[in-house]
Amino acid sequence: MDNWLKYFTKEELAGFMNAENLYGKAYLICERVFQGMKRKSGMPYLKYLVSVADKFSDEKSKVIALLHNIMKETNITAYDLSNIGFPSDIVKTVVLMTRKNGESYDEFINRIINSQNDQALQVKKADIEQSMNVDDIEVTDDYLNRIEVKYKPQYEKIVGYLDNLEGEAK
Repeated sequence: MDNWLKYFTKEELAGFMNAENLYGKAYLICERVFQGMKRKSGMPYLKYLVSVADKFSDEKSKVIALLHNIMKETNITAYDLSNIGFPSDIVKTVVLMTRKNGESYDEFINRIINSQNDQALQVKKADIEQSMNVDDIEVTDDYLNRIEVKYKPQYEKIVGYLDNLEGEAK
């Protein structure tokens, strides 16, 4: 619980542990831990996470979308997420969606694809879609290059994999 105490009081943590609304809990946590943080695009981190979560209708995917970068960007761990009351399947998917130190972006995307975890794939697809959406932000040429070189090829890889799965299911 020590990692949480950087962000919340013990009383707040006690409330989170018993909260049944997982999306509400994830939102309040992200609101606090990402406070003042911005993405490389310049978009506030919470706005970005909510825009990814809004692409889903089911609570589990929405929660995973909100939490998918929490372990990468903060000192919050899988143990912390479990202790605060997130179900193990959500925690395992968030762990899967956390890029490891020294792991290239390509290796990271391949690991998610190879996991065959549909929720991780769908959330990562939505995450990359949002990363490529520059409609409501001012972006630099460097960021536009990042989209072309980093995001588009990985997005196409995920979409191709999902399309292939869909074709096999028919």
